Amino acid sequence: MLFYRVIALLTSCLAATAQAGSVSIELDNGDHLSGELIEQNEQSVVLNSPVLGEISVPRSNIVALDSEAALTVQLETLTEAQTETETSTESPMPETPIVDIDGIDTAEIRLALDTEEALEEDFGLFGTGWLSYWERRLDLGLAGSSGNSDSMQGNLSFTAEYESSDTRINHRINYFRAQSDHELSDHSFYASVNRDWLLPNSPWFRFAEGRVDVDQFNEWEYRINANGGVGYEFSNTPTWRVLGRTGLGFQRAFGGEDNEPIPEAMFGLETRWKMNDFQRVEFANTLYPNLLAPSEVRNLTSLDWILDLNTYMGVALKVGLSNEYNSVTDEEENNDFKYTASLAWTL
Repeated sequence: MLFYRVIALLTSCLAATAQAGSVSIELDNGDHLSGELIEQNEQSVVLNSPVLGEISVPRSNIVALDSEAALTVQLETLTEAQTETETSTESPMPETPIVDIDGIDTAEIRLALDTEEALEEDFGLFGTGWLSYWERRLDLGLAGSSGNSDSMQGNLSFTAEYESSDTRINHRINYFRAQSDHELSDHSFYASVNRDWLLPNSPWFRFAEGRVDVDQFNEWEYRINANGGVGYEFSNTPTWRVLGRTGLGFQRAFGGEDNEPIPEAMFGLETRWKMNDFQRVEFANTLYPNLLAPSEVRNLTSLDWILDLNTYMGVALKVGLSNEYNSVTDEEENNDFKYTASLAWTL
């Protein structure tokens, strides 16, 4: 069947293609605190708690402190002290003694940091070396009901993202299936790839993207579209990323009545908001006006809320909404909404 052949082809084609340190503190009353380590000295430890905000904890109340970030801060303190000593010309440099910071000597600190770097080495997807040092995520969602009417829906998606000083790439594969009263009501799939070419010390960038859609319940069997242009970073911080895009491209559907290519303009807005260490929201909206008939437009919208359930295991809860609006369609509805709730695993 064409639907499954296209899915297999797209999947095989795509196959060819540092958050802040945290600290955990146990207090003498049995309570536990965790958050981002800001500073520590002989009197106190200062951290930024997601619940309490910035807080200073006296060392006299600390029973145990568990943090890789604490070792980093200690090493930085040690390095600064050694640098000041080396640059001093008041007296000859004595033989450097073994320095002990809070009971941890220099060798132990360096060994811990070397171990941390080794643990961060990325061997790729399932250890194959493919997509090494990419952010990879698998989403799986299932939902159903039984009673006066039976319904069942499932969605499966794979996302891979990569960013360096000069490039930013995003791959996405998404499969959706739904049935109502034992009859198939939705069966769709899409694969997309986007690449940004970043410019040094500039918010401007160039981009190119392509997408293939397969939909068993649409007026066409499958559709391709591609476009490219320029973009601008309105904000790109660890908390907020806001990107704007504009460009030109085309779309072409196959298996329907109209199989001619349609030239399109493209206007897009993307934002990613990291609410705290455990939650983030991602939103994207892209408008595609028909250049031959500007009153005919397509509009793609997606909104995802992601909650980290277990940072160490890489498990998160994802709730999403997507919609495609088409001003010209043979279907009764101009909108195609999809709601999903799924578990996400970092691969």
